[in-house]
Amino acid sequence: MPLQNQEPPLLRLVLLGAGLVIIAAGMHAAGSTLNLVLISVLLAATLYPVPVYLSSKGMKRGPAIGLTALLAVLSGIGLILVLGRSLSGLSENLPAYQASLAGLIDGIADKLAARGMPLDAGMKPDAARIIGAAGRLARGALSGLGYGLFCLVLVVLFLIELPILKSGDSGPGSLRNRLDESMRLVRQYVGLNGLIGAVIALVNFVIMLLIGTDAPALWAVISFLFAFVPFGFLISLIPPFIVTLLEHGPGRAGLLFGLFFIVNFIGDNVIKPKVMGGGLGLSPLVIILSLLAWGVVLGPMGALLAIPLTLVLKQILPVFTTVRET
Repeated sequence: MPLQNQEPPLLRLVLLGAGLVIIAAGMHAAGSTLNLVLISVLLAATLYPVPVYLSSKGMKRGPAIGLTALLAVLSGIGLILVLGRSLSGLSENLPAYQASLAGLIDGIADKLAARGMPLDAGMKPDAARIIGAAGRLARGALSGLGYGLFCLVLVVLFLIELPILKSGDSGPGSLRNRLDESMRLVRQYVGLNGLIGAVIALVNFVIMLLIGTDAPALWAVISFLFAFVPFGFLISLIPPFIVTLLEHGPGRAGLLFGLFFIVNFIGDNVIKPKVMGGGLGLSPLVIILSLLAWGVVLGPMGALLAIPLTLVLKQILPVFTTVRET
């Protein structure tokens, strides 16, 4: 009997765990580049049905991919320009936010002092330091928009390389069949979440326009992105709430928070489960663990990629198991 078949199960488990740790460490070290590639692949896979549909209607492969790429590039450039303008306006208003935050902190300190709970100098938040950190974050995001242009180039290249038609070797249980199924699930997840998230983001945008929140387009895009993060809508509420609080006070900020919460709660807990139907076959525990694991490996971007990557692994791991057993 071969020697490798006599390895204790515990040793196999240790070797498997060590291999996974090494792979995760390598992915973490190359996180910035890997995130860019994975996001580009995800977008290309999501757009892939468009040239397939155009080809089925008689359009040749080249023009179908070219038209899809042109629409993707124009949409991406428009989004980048909108985000750049919003971030620039936000940076220009930072001095006003700092003065408003300082006044808010002083008001809270005075109320606490009137009740016999004065704040020490070390316990009082520094408005200048907080706004300075927010300014650095905004400038970093503004400079990072250049990665968006490179991402568009990668999306176009991936669209060119993806096959338009399925190959013949895609029988049940084959790796190609499981990859096709994983891409179908990913497109279903991205498509349905994107559609619902876009509607919610549009409603949030209208709410912010009516209330008068600064940079509503930026917060609407953030709301759309967090539609792909399970339980992420509460995080997307924080930035516009803080900006509205500093601009217009607690009254409008509370109204904004209440309306946002109602809209996002209905979208995530009423509309989305009905549209998604039976779901993606991932339990809440698996979703939470995948968010934690991919967040550690890929950083904040791992939260956006957690569900698609978990769906792909869920489909292809049985192939690896079959190969190992044979």
